Amino acid sequence: MKYLARNLVTAAARNAAPRFSQAASIGLGARMCAHVIQPAGTIRTLTTTMPMRVNGSSDSDLLHTLRDEADYETKQAAEEGEPEFIQAFMNKTGFKIKTKTGEQKVTMTKQFGSETITISFDVGEILNAENPIANFETYRENDSGDVQKEAEINADDAPEDFAIGFTATISKPNTPVLFLELESNEGEVGVNHMRFLSNKDVSDISGMDLEWARQKAYCGPLFGQLSDDLKENIDAFLAERNIDTGLTLFMQDYIEHKEQGEYLNWLRKFKSFVEA
Repeated sequence: MKYLARNLVTAAARNAAPRFSQAASIGLGARMCAHVIQPAGTIRTLTTTMPMRVNGSSDSDLLHTLRDEADYETKQAAEEGEPEFIQAFMNKTGFKIKTKTGEQKVTMTKQFGSETITISFDVGEILNAENPIANFETYRENDSGDVQKEAEINADDAPEDFAIGFTATISKPNTPVLFLELESNEGEVGVNHMRFLSNKDVSDISGMDLEWARQKAYCGPLFGQLSDDLKENIDAFLAERNIDTGLTLFMQDYIEHKEQGEYLNWLRKFKSFVEA
């Protein structure tokens, strides 16, 4: 599985591009006034000049770099196109993905008979990777003043697997909602807590109120202390609903894909902010 974290423009490419560093300054030059003899009774008009808005002296360099980065990432995204694994997963499992640009939360829903299954996870889980940024180089200045490369991390060195904490809710009409706190690790789904919440708690409230309702509910027994037969049957119950290894691998790929898109969106917002 290819790690899709952003590949930064190299320092050499940046140095090759022309840079224009502009020092912003305001000259308080003397104003020239012409003495004009006006007829009696004429009203003299007072003209004022609005002060010029001044940005920092480093803004032009920052803007140049942001443009380079955004152009590079835009080109990379266009070359790669929309990955096929997303549509393939939805066709296979029946899940529908819901997320918004600029937000980290991802929600997937599907129908399974009379059940409504919702999976929720966060793009921020990518921080659980040991090396979330590939192609990273560090340099240090030695005693002689020379700059030497100290370390380098290549894309091939980045881990293909990282832990993801996620939740699943399984609801049926006129029954409590099964709320599962899960974790993927090395492709396996681990069960942390299995709670039952009322339909009212899940459908009528959200945010902190839902979190409070979740905290009040009994968290369920420790999964590891259940009998082997019960654990195996719960695993089969989840796997039949596509809460399995395939889901964990998809979430890893999707988190990496969305994080790349969010990075490009962040670059564009930053560039617009500096330009404003």
